[in-house]
Amino acid sequence: MTKPTLSTFAQIRALSPKQSLAFSVTVLSRMVPHVALYDELNQVPTSELALTGVGEVAVGPLADKVLGLVWDYLGNPKNKFNFGVQLEKIELATPDVTENTPFGVLPAMDACIGLSALLRLLQQEQDDAAVMISKLAQGGVEAMLLATEFAVENEKIAAIDDEESKDNAYFTLSKKLKAHPLMEFEIAFQREVLQYVNTHKLNEQSVKELQQMVQETGITTLGIELE
Repeated sequence: MTKPTLSTFAQIRALSPKQSLAFSVTVLSRMVPHVALYDELNQVPTSELALTGVGEVAVGPLADKVLGLVWDYLGNPKNKFNFGVQLEKIELATPDVTENTPFGVLPAMDACIGLSALLRLLQQEQDDAAVMISKLAQGGVEAMLLATEFAVENEKIAAIDDEESKDNAYFTLSKKLKAHPLMEFEIAFQREVLQYVNTHKLNEQSVKELQQMVQETGITTLGIELE
């Protein structure tokens, strides 16, 4: 009897710790640029303090630094760094959501939450980090679409009184979201990364190839051009 194919999330959950690390840092590499964009949109001043995660300063440099440290460690475990110290910095620097928060803060917050999960994975404190990061990336695409292309439709559905009609409308909207090119692209990219980490030895060469995969997409998870 043929074994049933595991769902994508189940396959991610089945990864070894090192494979999970490789998957997570690759997916996060298309999310972290949103932190610098958040700094720009909110005109947060750049400062050396940004690398400490303290004060009202740009968070982008810190997020980029942590991402780079993890990439280096993945390629060569001798490139150790203090996971706990960097986790504390990221947690202090993660943007907060308030009632009047502009949408731009959400992708930045998701990236920082993902980095925190990644560092906890390195500390062997969060086994589900890869699944969480996968869902954060896809959820970020969905949130952006609901705030832009599907905003009017989403508002109309929210105003429906009949619960069954509302559920049916949300089901139809969910199908549209999954079929959107940006969501399809994100899911396809994650599956490509998943296949790669399952079939390649993870070393300095594979790190370069994973980083190249990120650059070849040309866009962040939200479709913004990568620099």
